[in-house]
Amino acid sequence: MAARKENKVMSAAQAVAMIRDGDTLAIQGMGTQMSPLALVREIIRAGKRDLKAAMVVGGIGLDWLIAAGCVSKVMAIIVNLDEFGMANAFRRAVEAGQVTMEEYTEHQMFTRFSAGAYGLPFMVTQSGLGSAVVDLHPDTTKVIECPFTQQKVIACRALVPDVCILHAHRADALGNVQFFPKPIWGDVDVFPRASNKVIVTVEEIVDTEEIRRTPERTGLPYFKVDAIVHVPYGAHPCSLFPNYNFDRSVMEQYATESRTQDGTNAFLEKYVLAPKNQTEYLQAVGGAEALLRIKSFWS
Repeated sequence: MAARKENKVMSAAQAVAMIRDGDTLAIQGMGTQMSPLALVREIIRAGKRDLKAAMVVGGIGLDWLIAAGCVSKVMAIIVNLDEFGMANAFRRAVEAGQVTMEEYTEHQMFTRFSAGAYGLPFMVTQSGLGSAVVDLHPDTTKVIECPFTQQKVIACRALVPDVCILHAHRADALGNVQFFPKPIWGDVDVFPRASNKVIVTVEEIVDTEEIRRTPERTGLPYFKVDAIVHVPYGAHPCSLFPNYNFDRSVMEQYATESRTQDGTNAFLEKYVLAPKNQTEYLQAVGGAEALLRIKSFWS
């Protein structure tokens, strides 16, 4: 984990080189919102393999990674395309035994990440008591008795990802990362604190003095961040409130084409593999017309 005050700005390819085959990768994302999809595309182009994906809600980015053969295990509460339906590549891979799914409740996932963030071997929750979820993975969740109240609680084993990938509104070159209007999602708080390395793509890079003017918007200090990558529209086709909405056109296209393996492969070739950088990707999805589609968050 980076701790020195140094320039951490680099290319997406340089940042993704920090991710090794077999790593556990914490991925930000809440359905159609705030997902580091420019990094996901770079991971696919780099041909990473045997990644263990840890997240709250697995969406389109996770489905791309699975379709490309990058992921062997998923730890999440749910995987789908939100209002656009099933995550078809995920479903096919799990049914074929190519990907292992560890399903948790939302609070169990955050409890595992929180234990990792605090350097504890485990933390406890009551979420999932009385359900079959606890029995799904005895190596990471166990019902124990509280030594003070004798109540039953669930001990959740610490989760310490090798790398965390995020997308944010802006940062300075040192790695101080800001979210607008302020950090509101739990994954941008606990995921990076639990992880050994943190890579963040941002819409813009600003001077440190500008960061200091609005300290309440700083979600990550420089000493928690290892790499900053300047990628405007780096969450596309997901949204980044209040900058831009999710791209319904692209989401619907993928939901339709991913119903078959051939359709999935064709989509990945056109929008993920063929474009070699963010500029080429934005041109592939429609260029100025695509940016106009997502310009208003309220459209």
